[in-house]
Amino acid sequence: MKALLTLSLLFAPLLSSAEEAPSTLLFSDKTRMSGQVIDVNCEKNILTLNSPSLQGNAALRTADLLEMSLRGKSEDIESDHYALATIKGHHNDHHRDTLRGRLVHLDENTITLDTWYAGELTLKRSLVHALDIFSQSPTFYTGPNGPEGWVTSNGKLDDNWTFKNRTITSKTQYGIARKVDIPERAKITVTARWKSSPYFRILFLSKDGKVDYPISGYSLAVSQNRLNLHRNTPNQRNNDIFSEAIENMREIEKTTITIYLDRTKEGSSAVYLDDKRIGTWTDVDDTTLEGEWLHFVPNRSSSLKLSNISVSQWDGSLPVSIDDDPAEQDLETNTPKLEGQEIRLANGDIVIGDIKNIDKDLVHLGTSFGEVSVPLRNMKSIMLSEVEDEDRMEVNDVRAWFHEGGYVTIKLKSFDGKTIKGYSQVYGDAEFKVNAFSRIQFNIWDRNLDPARISGESDDW
Repeated sequence: MKALLTLSLLFAPLLSSAEEAPSTLLFSDKTRMSGQVIDVNCEKNILTLNSPSLQGNAALRTADLLEMSLRGKSEDIESDHYALATIKGHHNDHHRDTLRGRLVHLDENTITLDTWYAGELTLKRSLVHALDIFSQSPTFYTGPNGPEGWVTSNGKLDDNWTFKNRTITSKTQYGIARKVDIPERAKITVTARWKSSPYFRILFLSKDGKVDYPISGYSLAVSQNRLNLHRNTPNQRNNDIFSEAIENMREIEKTTITIYLDRTKEGSSAVYLDDKRIGTWTDVDDTTLEGEWLHFVPNRSSSLKLSNISVSQWDGSLPVSIDDDPAEQDLETNTPKLEGQEIRLANGDIVIGDIKNIDKDLVHLGTSFGEVSVPLRNMKSIMLSEVEDEDRMEVNDVRAWFHEGGYVTIKLKSFDGKTIKGYSQVYGDAEFKVNAFSRIQFNIWDRNLDPARISGESDDW
């Protein structure tokens, strides 16, 4: 195996734009090279790299290239919703692409998303596994994007946590925290992964980010079989909010935790694991809690991985839990299938009908009881037909990972450092902005490279 080669750019601070930031190439023999990717010739499988550390441009073979990390930043686009299309998997492969954007058209054959990174993409509906709609509320934090703004309780961030691929991983039991402006009605979300059994705490509305046991704020403790929520104030410690048994936590190693927090006394708050509501609380006035710190504290030295952390505005309406509406379950099992599309709304309602058109974020539906209009922000998902179709694996396929999470498979045609041109059976030919992606994986169907690829990734165990 070749010795590890690291070539750093001496003039990186002089770069003027995100597109000009250096990329890092990782090969299967652990060679690591940094510089400007000028071009990728897909016919000859040659990548051209420019670096002040090298003499002239270097032509590198891509046969053993694992991935290219990128340094650009995604754009924040204001919208009252976004749609997430999950693509059906490739043959014998568990990965599922996701594409997000504003839903602008849907018919029996196609779904059209308006994206900032590739313009309008018209997807073949038979290749889309699911279509979910999310309210695009103002976001106060989304990440993690790097160590900036984070602190640890012992002051040694690098010794206790690592940052890679928008994921933070614990090395010790010292917690990590950052200041976040938490609105009066907030939605706090994080995806957590662990080995064996989970033991960690999430603290919010704390006034001190440099301690793991602050005197004020909330503490949500996750263990292998229970979820406990405590509320601390200077005058009242460990005020129990709820304690609920979690039966299947020993069987899984990943969950998405969502905290819906209404700080007004008349509001209702709740904690969800994935789409299941675990506990709720009301009649608690949190307007007096002025802490702005959000913490994550491992209770064991085994690694805890955290990703998809976000704090956003919330409208105060709790979503329906997947198992707390018996009437909905009876409707699913006992009601004969009706003509039209099944559209689920954010409040748990279900509408069966045909989408006539989408106009200015308003969906016009034709139903058996008349025509109705629904704001896109009030929709949760649109059920798609189970048409048997499958996306094909292609030569020169790459997997491009979005900054906000998820990825898309592209049959690479060209790459010039600013744009990626490629093809997919799902959406045809398209041109993507490089800034949309944090990294690009190459040779994704070459099983001989899997051992090197897995050993070099921090987001897989």
